Formats: sequence, C-alpha cells, structure tokens
Amino acid sequence: MTFFVVLQAKKGGEFTFKYSKEKFYPGDFLLLLLPLTPVVQYILNNQEILSPIESLYVLIIFVLFSVFYMFAIPALLGMVMSTRTLMLLGLAFVFTIANMASMSDYFTWFEMGSLKTQLMLFGGVFLAVRLLYNSDKRAVLYLFIAVNFVVNSSAQLLSQGSEADTTSLPIEENKLLSLIGERTPVITPNIYLLVYDAYVPNETMLAYGIDNSVQEEYLSEQGFKLYPHTYTIGSPTLASMSRVLNASTEFYGDRRRGVSGDGITQIMLRELGYETYGLFFSDFMLRGVGENYDYSIPENIIPPYVQLLNAIFIGEFRFDIEDGGFGQQTRNQFVTAKQSIFEDISGKAFVYMHSNRPSHSQISGACLPDETDRFEKRLTRANVEMQQDVNLIIENDPGSIVIVAGDHGPYLTKNCNMTAGFYDISEISRLDIQDRYATFLAIRWPTGDFVQYDDITVLQDLFPAIFAYLYKDTTILDAKIEPIILISNSIESISGASVNNGVIYGGIDNGELLFLSVK
Repeated sequence: MTFFVVLQAKKGGEFTFKYSKEKFYPGDFLLLLLPLTPVVQYILNNQEILSPIESLYVLIIFVLFSVFYMFAIPALLGMVMSTRTLMLLGLAFVFTIANMASMSDYFTWFEMGSLKTQLMLFGGVFLAVRLLYNSDKRAVLYLFIAVNFVVNSSAQLLSQGSEADTTSLPIEENKLLSLIGERTPVITPNIYLLVYDAYVPNETMLAYGIDNSVQEEYLSEQGFKLYPHTYTIGSPTLASMSRVLNASTEFYGDRRRGVSGDGITQIMLRELGYETYGLFFSDFMLRGVGENYDYSIPENIIPPYVQLLNAIFIGEFRFDIEDGGFGQQTRNQFVTAKQSIFEDISGKAFVYMHSNRPSHSQISGACLPDETDRFEKRLTRANVEMQQDVNLIIENDPGSIVIVAGDHGPYLTKNCNMTAGFYDISEISRLDIQDRYATFLAIRWPTGDFVQYDDITVLQDLFPAIFAYLYKDTTILDAKIEPIILISNSIESISGASVNNGVIYGGIDNGELLFLSVK
C-alpha cells in the first residue's frame, strides 16, 4: 500500500481521507479460491492424521485469514487508496503465504527463503490479477480461479483415492502371530526397545569422518552383542519402525499402527501379561491414531490441524515442526520422565522408547554446509543419553532384554534426502544406501543361549528373534521377512537401487556387499 501511495504522490495525485465509492463485486468472493487451492492440497495430503472436522477447522481458519487481508483491511483503509487495489494486494499476499511451504519444498529452503523469489511471486500474482480484474476479463478471472481450484482439488483427491486402494493383509495372516499361536513362553523377561533416531553402525560413521567406536566398546562392556550389518527394509521412521513392531512388510492399516502401540508385537506381549509403554519426545508416532499403550508420553497430543496450520504459516513442512511448540514437552522433561519410568518399572513390561537424537539432517533437499558437523554434535549428546538410559535399566532390571537400535540412516550424503528424481541410479554408492538404510543394533541378552535364535539380517527380524528366544524355539525364525529394501515409491527409494540379503543391486557398487566391515 505504501508503494502505491508513494507512486501516486510522484504522479502528482492528491490524497483526501474519504472512503472509496468502490464496492466489492459479488464475484470477488470467488477470488478466495486462489489461496485456498494449495491449502486444500495440504489438507488432502494429510488425511491420514486429520479428521473431517479438523480438515474443516484448517479450511475455516485460512478462509478467515484470507478474508481479513482481502476484504476487512481494504474496507477499513479504503479512505487511503482504492479498495479494489488493496483487495488484490491482499489476494497476492495471502496466496504467497499459502504457497510458501510448497516453495520451500521446491527450492529446498531451510528456515529462510529467498525474498527476491517471494517478491517475484507476490508481484507477478498481483499484476496478473490486476490486469484481468480491471479489464473486461474479470469474469474470465473468476472462471479461471474456480476451474483451477476444482481441477487441482479433484486431481489431488483422485490421487489420494488411488493410494488408499492398496490392500492390506488382515493381522491374522501375520506369520509370527500364527507360528506362536496360544503357546506359553519359557521365559518372560522385561523387554526394552531403545531407539535413537538416525543412529548407524561405526562403518557408516567412519565414512562420514566420525569415529563412534568408543560408544560401541561401552555397549560391549555392558554385555551387549553388536549386529553391525543390519539394515532396514524401509525408511524413514514410520516405514521402518512400524514394520519392526509388526515383524512384517505390512502396516495392517494405518502406517502408524505399529508405533502407536497396536502392532503385532504389542498385541502378542499384552496377551502374555506384559504392560506396554510408549515413550516419545513428541506425539509424532501417535498423530491421527491416538495412543494404544498402557502408558505413554507425551501425555498431551497436539491436535494435527494445529500442527498443519503451524507449518503453513511458518512456510515450511519440517519433520521437527512440533519441537518445543504448542505445549510439547521440553528435552529435559522427556529425559527426566522416561528415566523415571526406567527406575520404577515393576512386573512384566515392554518399553518402546524413541529418542529424537541424534536425528537425521533437515531433509530440505539440500545439505547445509556443516550438516555432518551438526550431526556429530547431536551424536555426542545422544551417546550421553544412551549411556544414562542403559545404566539405569541394567541397574534396576539386570535380567531384562535391552535392545539399542537406530531406525534408519541420518541422510548426510547427496541431497541429504531421498535421491529419487534427483540422481540417476548410476550415481548411487554404497555409502548413499547405508546413509539412508543402515541401522545400528545391539542387544543385551539375559542368558548365553541366545546364539541359537539371533538370526538377524534386517531390523525387521528383531522380534522373530526375540520371540524365538522367549519360546526357545528356532522354528519361530521362519517369521523372518525377505531382507529386501522396498522401493515401492519415491519416499522409500534411492533412485531404484536396492539391497537383497546384504547384497547391493544397482548403482556404483552393484553386486557387492552393503557392509565391508568384519562382524
């Protein structure tokens, strides 16, 4: 508005503080559909966590936001300049805000975008709609915006529908479940699954220039056996950990079902009299499905629509968007709460703790200049936290099974994200695959006879091995899945490369082993 005031002054225009006689046309309200187009796409893309009423909340709040800038402000400031010019400026502004998250993804922005690019979008939209609006083409503008809204929303809806058509096996067909049936285990120790996000074995660490051997030596001294050649069949977290807890390639419905407490593992252990605990830094695992543990933290689940609105107005869909915001627990609160639980557990318990340290890169699609250094600093803090966790559990529950694991790699090579669509398969190296799919794994078994049962190739073999140990029955290992990295979609793809039974298929190191270190 200031720009146009100055422009008019330079042209010798006069200012009189009186309201413009310009009125809004009824068709002007169709202009709201322009900024709502990307918002509807965000809503449709997040249907797995949004209920219908929450989707409506997002829509209503953004409509009110748009009305404020497009109609309320022009009506109030019509005494200064043209009401319709102010309305179109408001339209361009709101449209730019609504598209900021998409722009951040397209241009791989992280925390700060390009003001030049943002202003170009703002100015371009304003000039285009102003030219059409002030000519005899206003009806064409209305029609174009309405058709654009309908076509984009319909295409997005159809896309979501085709994805939802994928069938999921009933849980009764789970092999681990059928192999165990209603038998009684020989032993029932407490089980602690301690997952540290994006933690990888030292072979991968050394490739980054980080030596984590001291931490691995610490675990060995505490009685852990290390499994340095494991990898996950799916990445990122939900694709990995839900399959671990289901001991299957299947999600059996919602992909959060396993991590939210309703996985095959939790169901089976609950039937054996175990209490289940889900200890998380944020409510990411529970979002849209709620918690199904006997006890879980955080206790408060932030409404998904609030998180979506937060991301839209920040202008960036970040994996850690919830950290420290909207009443979420602080880092110290999380550590204190979970370690208090470790000290107080009595009776049969299964504990799934998932720490957000050391955590992966910011996955904007472009690595930061100091990405690896940042990871190393977070790794140092994760190692301290891990030692505190392990020491507490061994001190208070020495006869338990303690599993220390990573869920996937830290994404520090190439574009610090999945490579599909950005790199050809011929550019994918062993490190690129390890960087995304390698998983740390160490297990402290209560007795020495575990060697008959710990046949583990991929992280998803974990619970077939655990149950084989509990039942002292090697036939339960038949529940192991095929050790093949899934490349079903771009989110889980490294440009088409894969790994089968520890051997790389595709890329620079085709036909070679994924891990070269000695076990």
